[in-house]
Amino acid sequence: MHGPRHSRRGSYAILVALLLVVLLGFAALAIDMSYIRLARLQAQNAADAGAHAALTELRLTRDQDAARSRAEQIVNLNAIAGDAAVIDPAADVTFGGWDFEGHSFDPDADFVNAVEVVVRREADAPGGSVPLMLARIWGADAADVRSNGSSVGALRTREMMIVLDVTGSFRDEIGQAREATLTLLESINSNGFPADKLGMVTFVGAAELFTALQRVEPNHESIRTQWSDIDWCNRDYPPFTLAAFSENFHSAPQMISCNEGSASWTDSGTNQGAGLAVAIEELSDGMETEQTALKTIILISDGKPQCVPEGTACDDEVAALGTEQADAASAARISIFSVSFNDTYNETQSRYLESLTRGYGQFYETPNAEELPEILAEIANSIPVSIVQ
Repeated sequence: MHGPRHSRRGSYAILVALLLVVLLGFAALAIDMSYIRLARLQAQNAADAGAHAALTELRLTRDQDAARSRAEQIVNLNAIAGDAAVIDPAADVTFGGWDFEGHSFDPDADFVNAVEVVVRREADAPGGSVPLMLARIWGADAADVRSNGSSVGALRTREMMIVLDVTGSFRDEIGQAREATLTLLESINSNGFPADKLGMVTFVGAAELFTALQRVEPNHESIRTQWSDIDWCNRDYPPFTLAAFSENFHSAPQMISCNEGSASWTDSGTNQGAGLAVAIEELSDGMETEQTALKTIILISDGKPQCVPEGTACDDEVAALGTEQADAASAARISIFSVSFNDTYNETQSRYLESLTRGYGQFYETPNAEELPEILAEIANSIPVSIVQ
């Protein structure tokens, strides 16, 4: 009876030994798989940080070499499996275009608005593969690890329309207003991004598209040339000169055509809403704009909403149109900055123009036209840059 029992004990010992080997194998697999998963997460975090840093540097300097160096510096501050993360900037940092609607990165896009960073711990990478622990007993010394495909930092296109009051009351300060718009143009050109777009609407009692929305980088000089000719609307005809209505209506000169092909007295007055409406239409054009762009209107005016003659129900209608269009802008996710030139301080003008701000827009006011360029430079820096990873 004792013999068989001793035999069974020996069988159990062999079985336990075999099971221990299997259990050790599973333990090695579980531990090293967790280790590899942690390393991948660390690689992804390093890649995200590198892409963000590279894109920020590229926006500030427009220097791809500087952006690569910045990505390398930030990635190196991270650790993967206990060792410093190391990348090859030439191979692991790629510049290209990000399609927000298609959610895809194109290294061959016609303009650069994105940076892709890959962080690898692989045999051919600068840091080599990740050494394993318990899996060595099975002959597996190391494993290749990388971030989940890549990390992409992308700047949303900024689409901006200036809505400029060129009524006769602005004639003495139109030079400063013109300089202000050129200041904003230069600021966007110097500190913006290749995909940034800019355009202009001018208005009196009606409005016209003065400059179609277009990319700043390739069109900078042509935009500057056009904006250098901005002048006030010389409405030297009725109703500004009612006494001369019959004799001067068709022959009076204009310094610029604010409303192409129109010489009607209905174009007179100050109608911010008309200007906003044209700008909103331009920013909402599905053929010329991007649905995912950050859209902004910069409204510049020196008066309260009014018709000619002043003091009729038309004044309230024009004021209501401005509010209606500002609300329409907000519904279309268009932000509005409002700039009031208020040299004699009209409280109604101040209150009204401030009420038209929307989204991330802000209200600015000054009694000194010479401050307008500085204000628009500040606005240019205030329009946010959206980074998407």
